[in-house]
Amino acid sequence: MAVLLLALPVVRADDKKADDKKPPSPQERYEAVLRDFGTQAQQIFAEARKVKGDDQRKLFEKYTALRQETGAKMLAIADDNPKDPVAADALFWVLGNVLSGPIQQKASAKITALVAEMPLKQLAGRLNMLYRPSPDLVRAVFKRAEENEKAPQAGNLLAWVVVHGANLPIRDKAIDELIEKHPDHAALQQICASLSRDSTGKDFDILKRILDKSSSPRIKAAAALAVGRALAARTDNLGDDLLEADKVAAEAEKYFTLVIDQLGKDLPAQKKEAEQELKALRTIRVGKIAPEITAKDLEEKELHLSDFRGKVVLLDFWGNW
Repeated sequence: MAVLLLALPVVRADDKKADDKKPPSPQERYEAVLRDFGTQAQQIFAEARKVKGDDQRKLFEKYTALRQETGAKMLAIADDNPKDPVAADALFWVLGNVLSGPIQQKASAKITALVAEMPLKQLAGRLNMLYRPSPDLVRAVFKRAEENEKAPQAGNLLAWVVVHGANLPIRDKAIDELIEKHPDHAALQQICASLSRDSTGKDFDILKRILDKSSSPRIKAAAALAVGRALAARTDNLGDDLLEADKVAAEAEKYFTLVIDQLGKDLPAQKKEAEQELKALRTIRVGKIAPEITAKDLEEKELHLSDFRGKVVLLDFWGNW
């Protein structure tokens, strides 16, 4: 009896210790998965730096598999804790690291549902983590921006839709609202640069509207520079129609000159870009005399491009590393 009584408190203490060991919270579970991913990823990259060829390729494949495995764990955390804030953390991790497949699709569907509920400030920050959002998610973000058009973060949401909805009809609606309601939004400078790649003229009206609506010298300069670049690119697509090329080039010059003489006075970087573009437009385009090039042939004899004037010349620029 005495032995049993002495042992009883120990048993009770062990039982109490077992009871005190609670399962990890959703946040602890999320952090543990994140730590494990970071540790394994570091090991893989450390090994990859030591090898080349197929061995390195296999390690990168191992890293891709690791992201898939971690994505499945993150999705499970979100499924088990749909009302906990950590669910959003887990889902955004999946969309930022798993680029395709069923796991990515399931996470995307869940994020699309969360967009309507998340605080705007939190949502705007999280969206920048995403690499390839689904069209449904882009549309959901646009709807949220429309519903909260007077909120400070609405401009950020619209800018995100413009960048990530490039191939969707909703992109044009988003850029219209961004120009009309947030004409001085900082993202418009980056958007202008992306629109300058269109040499067909489809986005000229958008750029000209930005130039007209914005009161920010930096954005206006970016818009004028983008119009000039797009026009300059169009001259190279006009083939042998040199009269039309000269006409388009003259229009491009006006926008570059606008940046140099007015909009870029206090913006040295943009002014320098416009000066370089203007110089190239006037000297290096279809129909202009090629600038002089001096080089040595295989026998170390000095050659000048002008020596071949009147002949067909193929210039092959090459190098190896």
